[in-house]
Amino acid sequence: MEECSMTATETARLIDWLKANGHSDEDAVKCIKFIATGIQHDTTSTSKDQ
Repeated sequence: MEECSMTATETARLIDWLKANGHSDEDAVKCIKFIATGIQHDTTSTSKDQ
């Protein structure tokens, strides 16, 4: 399986999209960490629930 990585521009666009769709900075960080590592932490709380 071929691995690819996100460019800085793609990462910035993802952050902008997440924030424009109601996600917090913390959500954006968690999303990027999950994309990078495949490990999902704390799935019980999201900014949309608050």
